[in-house]
Amino acid sequence: MTQDSLSNVDEGVLRIFIIRHGQTSYNICKRLQGHADIDLNETGYNQAKLCGLRLRELPIDYLISSDLVRCENTSKEILKYHPLLKLNKTYNLRERSMGPVEGMYLKDAIEKYGTDYKNLGESRTALVKRLYGEWEAIISKGCKENYKNVVVITHGGVITNFINHLYSDLNYKLSNKIKVEDLKVPYNTSITVVDINKSNTTKGIIQVFGDTAHLGKQLEVKEQLLR
Repeated sequence: MTQDSLSNVDEGVLRIFIIRHGQTSYNICKRLQGHADIDLNETGYNQAKLCGLRLRELPIDYLISSDLVRCENTSKEILKYHPLLKLNKTYNLRERSMGPVEGMYLKDAIEKYGTDYKNLGESRTALVKRLYGEWEAIISKGCKENYKNVVVITHGGVITNFINHLYSDLNYKLSNKIKVEDLKVPYNTSITVVDINKSNTTKGIIQVFGDTAHLGKQLEVKEQLLR
């Protein structure tokens, strides 16, 4: 996805850019974050700056972020190029709560609870319900205000679970650049793009998933169990 192809120019479409926060120290040492409020590390700030540079010419109408600091500070690097925009934050875009394993090293959580450890906290059903409520609010606002480009800053587990929900449960289409097996935890500051038909908001197309061109190449998360 090139810089020139980022911006949506179709009045009948609401384009939503879903961006994962930059890297944190927990990502590196394989600790489970969940709702733990962990800031970006040096690499994460650099990733966020590169993402901001990539989006500097995108005419963003609205930006909304998880209220956790790793997303807030990723958002600020994007907003440096869009000084007229406000930083909107919401609890609803937070990562899935990990319950008793939050803050644990992944290997310790698996050793103690097995690979089902992620279901000890917030259920996937509860997570998707929380996210879908916010998704509907974003779409409603976007259509009402006739927005073209909206940016959402959130978390890896959120993106994975919700994009799979849009595809599997709500029949959103995949562009010909994406395969179902691509819909896994995306890399830090990756960009996912979803287009919504304003005249029928139940119809959407997942145009791009997990794009990291601003980081110099396409990067993927090796440890898919980590959140």
